[in-house]
Amino acid sequence: METIELNTTQNVSLEFPIASVADRILAYFLDVLIILAYGLVLSVVLFAWLGMEPGFWLIIFALPAFFYHLVFEIFLNGQSPGKRAMKIKVFKADGSQVTSANCFIRWIFRLADISLTSGALATITIIVNGKGQRLGDIAAGTTILKTSKKHGFNQTLWMDVEENYQPRFPEAEVLSDQDVQVIKEVIQATSNTEHRPDTYVELLSSTRKAIERKTNTNSSLPDKEYLSIMIKDYNACHREA
Repeated sequence: METIELNTTQNVSLEFPIASVADRILAYFLDVLIILAYGLVLSVVLFAWLGMEPGFWLIIFALPAFFYHLVFEIFLNGQSPGKRAMKIKVFKADGSQVTSANCFIRWIFRLADISLTSGALATITIIVNGKGQRLGDIAAGTTILKTSKKHGFNQTLWMDVEENYQPRFPEAEVLSDQDVQVIKEVIQATSNTEHRPDTYVELLSSTRKAIERKTNTNSSLPDKEYLSIMIKDYNACHREA
């Protein structure tokens, strides 16, 4: 499996699984099927039931189809329904969540990458680039990575959060991507049994104190559990936003 090496905020190199070309193509075809199904349902409703003119159908079908990827990737934080089904997701090149601007730039380049070349240019660029990037990704500073838990994707900022989960610390919303990345790195580093216990106890404690000051929170939870919950609550807060 191809991976990409990212340098974190603490200059630690981590490897992440890159979504394969096959994953991306399958996700694309799933999205196409969804768009075609939408068009079929729309045609039945407008023509068979309402007897409307074809020109009106074209407008109602074309606009959602045209903006499909842009809208979904913005509101699903880097995923379309097809990408979600294939367990792949768009991230910034540093492993953090994409912004609306990133999604817009990727979408603009779809015309050259995919639409005009039937995906050939995107496929060639991804293979040659070696970082899971088509032209739109290169321009936007993004890549597509696997989100499946079996591939150990717990090193990125993003994590699965239960739909009905309520944050224990809503104050986690004030944390930045960099704050959460640091917490992740500290937890990962202190899970390494090669470290001396007194070293990672101090590291966890100092990190916890910094997060407590920033979020104005206080808890009797153990340091590592507190920091882990902060990561989960951060994701929950931004998911709800």
